[in-house]
Amino acid sequence: MIQVEHQATQMAEAIGLAKRRATKRRNGLPSCEDCFFHCQMLCALDLDEPCSTFRPNSADGLVPPRQPALLLRQSPEEAAAGRA
Repeated sequence: MIQVEHQATQMAEAIGLAKRRATKRRNGLPSCEDCFFHCQMLCALDLDEPCSTFRPNSADGLVPPRQPALLLRQSPEEAAAGRA
């Protein structure tokens, strides 16, 4: 994986693409440079903060976002029976 990222950087430099400007990072907050899409040169955006499609770059590759837990609701009949 590291080798591919290095090759992508070399290809970008060969065709004249410069790295994005360096900005101060706030501790603990993700940045575009931490995004999977940015690291794999799949991002076409030039933003100062991560966009809504941000996915952390990891050794496991593209990991889907964590889904919220589903909460089971009572049916109206069960809720009425519970109150009576």
